[in-house]
Amino acid sequence: MGGWELDALHAIQGLHGPAPDALMVTASALGSHSLIWLVAAAALLVSRRTRTAGVAILVAVAAAEFAVPAIKAVVMRPRPYMVDTTVALIAPAPGGWSFPSGHTTCAFACAAAMAVSLGRARWKLWLPVWALAATVAFSRLYLFVHWPSDVAAGVALGVALGAASALLVSSWVKVRQGRGGERA
Repeated sequence: MGGWELDALHAIQGLHGPAPDALMVTASALGSHSLIWLVAAAALLVSRRTRTAGVAILVAVAAAEFAVPAIKAVVMRPRPYMVDTTVALIAPAPGGWSFPSGHTTCAFACAAAMAVSLGRARWKLWLPVWALAATVAFSRLYLFVHWPSDVAAGVALGVALGAASALLVSSWVKVRQGRGGERA
């Protein structure tokens, strides 16, 4: 392990300072345990107009929380700080394997589920979630706890799970409406 990925992580380490350190630690903490994404889902569940998006986020995050540990158990890739012990961590070191990034997967699953469910017309609702997802993803590199390919895989997996969840929930809602069920 190492090569270009370790070089990229070392370059990112040159960005450290009090303000960016605080921002990245906070962004990473927000993405931890999917709490922020569940809060986003809960907020969307309140309104009938956005309820489908809220359900899609719940499905996407659940899928991510299931898929990531399963993939990590198969790949068993060590984290960067385990390979290069010379870098001082500014946040507690997470345990477990590295590939893919769970924080990134959940963040992008939420963002994609929201965007696909709400559509272009409601971009003002989902665009900030994409920005937060990107910040969470970068924080994992900045904090030296994931390789760039872990984060890239997390983005790809998250977008796929989020989009699939949104389409699945939307189809389910249409079937229910066709049978005279309540609107979701």
